[in-house]
Amino acid sequence: MSYWQFRLRLYNESLKQWLESVKQISYGLVALFPLAVPALIFLPFVAWGILADPASEQTRYVNTLWGYLLFVYAWMHLQHHGIVATQHHYYVASLPTTDSKKQWVELGLIVYGANILLLGPLYLLLSMLYQQANTLWQLPLAFVVEQLTPILGLIALVSYYCVAAVRVSTLPWLSLLLMPLFVLPWVTELAKGQCLVLWCAAILVERQLSLPRFKLGSWPTGFYRLQLQADIYSPRSESLRFVGVLLVSILLGLMFHGVKPEAQSYVAGFLSFCAALIMASSLFDALSLIERYQGYFNSLPVSTVKRLSQCVCYVLCKAIPGLLLLAYIGVFTAMHWGLWLVFYVTSLMGIMHRPKWFFIWPVVSAIVLFLLVA
Repeated sequence: MSYWQFRLRLYNESLKQWLESVKQISYGLVALFPLAVPALIFLPFVAWGILADPASEQTRYVNTLWGYLLFVYAWMHLQHHGIVATQHHYYVASLPTTDSKKQWVELGLIVYGANILLLGPLYLLLSMLYQQANTLWQLPLAFVVEQLTPILGLIALVSYYCVAAVRVSTLPWLSLLLMPLFVLPWVTELAKGQCLVLWCAAILVERQLSLPRFKLGSWPTGFYRLQLQADIYSPRSESLRFVGVLLVSILLGLMFHGVKPEAQSYVAGFLSFCAALIMASSLFDALSLIERYQGYFNSLPVSTVKRLSQCVCYVLCKAIPGLLLLAYIGVFTAMHWGLWLVFYVTSLMGIMHRPKWFFIWPVVSAIVLFLLVA
């Protein structure tokens, strides 16, 4: 067995374990939204049509690019442990293989993991060049650059985030979170090339600047301090959860503005459902900390009910950034905020009482509410 085959087998085993861990959620998605899975498969194709077209409307282009890059980063981040073989790190490091070969194999696994998300835009570029090969050299250079800038920028950014999700430990806080959020109100005044240059500049800045580290000081204390220290020590889980809320908000926000007014309420309702589930999943981390140090927590003079209530209060505090994001997007009415609260509470109840089947609780509440409204 070659080194590539060995690493590929480790990657496949890690991916298989991850798929097993989300099997229950997948069943729930298929049961509740049977048409959603085929739609998700075709989403990249729809995005390519917008991102490769120089005539695409500016706001739609930037929103689609932002959502696509968030999806690429999240997908590659989920495969991080399989690509770098985290569970077998010491054994892999002890193999008599050169560092250069290890890096090339890891790069091959990144391309293999990205699959159509990276190779699709590349194929689209080659197809465009092949179809216009006879007339391309006759056109002015400035026109050719203008036509190819969107697809070239997409390929460059997707390539970077595929590698960054695996090899860069810090979250791209400026280029994937803050910069697009603040640029969107003025995006109509910028050309696509300027937007891409601004994106690359944000990447360079965030690579030079590290996220500020905050000292806890003397507050909070007790249980909340332990939970906060655990999140600070391992921030990737919560960061990826916020990225998920942001991605869902972008995609459904585009859909909200693209459908008829009478259908917008249903899109906002679906956004409230998805956002509530993602935010409530933070309770899994809080409960896992208690389980990990079960002996210590059992020795404290605190009842189980109070400990669970402390977990819920802490998770509610962590949901504030997501709620501010939803408020900033501005597609929710009072009814949708009420739906979010119902789905959030039922998700928390499901996680506390039936963690393996927690998805059923918000699904049942969604069905009941739909029947009552109908």
